[in-house]
Amino acid sequence: MAIQVVLVMFRSDGERRSFSLPRTITVVGRREDCDLRIPLAEVSRKHCRIINENDTLRIEDLGSSNGTFVNGERAQEAAINAGDTVAIGPVTFVVQVNGVPADEEIQAAGAVNPNTDTSVSLSPESQEGDDLEQLEQLPDENAPQ
Repeated sequence: MAIQVVLVMFRSDGERRSFSLPRTITVVGRREDCDLRIPLAEVSRKHCRIINENDTLRIEDLGSSNGTFVNGERAQEAAINAGDTVAIGPVTFVVQVNGVPADEEIQAAGAVNPNTDTSVSLSPESQEGDDLEQLEQLPDENAPQ
């Protein structure tokens, strides 16, 4: 069975938002068809993917312009573990695996720009579980009217 992975993001006002990753492969980027969408110019259309298989977790950069960072180091491909920080463009997440580290132990990994801190969203197909109720699906500001 795959491990349970949650990405925890802190907004600039200190509010925490959690994104559960129920899939084996989660594609992160600014395109609408990404599993975890961050509609910001600094995030590539398909920025990176997080792979959860055989009780291991790894992240692969998909040729992004601005890079994917694990614990402050730019990574093409890297193993990620509970408590690691992952930066995708201007957004930093703390990785929580099977509830570790505990919610009260997770510290803000760097405040998010207040202009962008509500824009991260999971695709509707990826939203499984009650912990995602606080997410809102935002309209794409680049979509034709």
